[in-house]
Amino acid sequence: KVMKINEQWETLKEESHANIQSEKGILNRQIRSIQTEGHFGDIKENDSFRRFNYRTSEKVYKEFMLYAIGRNMNKYHRFLHDEIKKFEGKTEEKTA
Repeated sequence: KVMKINEQWETLKEESHANIQSEKGILNRQIRSIQTEGHFGDIKENDSFRRFNYRTSEKVYKEFMLYAIGRNMNKYHRFLHDEIKKFEGKTEEKTA
């Protein structure tokens, strides 16, 4: 076994921490927290989508893309009829 020491580790770690704590990093974390994970949970719970009908990765991809297109069309329809509002972000708010 060989043990290697990364001499840039501390520098990279400090840079990463500074990026995360910056104003842009905080806003990105806020936006990310409401993006993808919520959609998958909504798909599973509210639409009862638990299993794909096909097995090959190509067919699963096509099935999910058709589902996503339908979901986006439904969202666009609700947006046109003012049932949902456009997301404008949290630029004015400050976090702790």
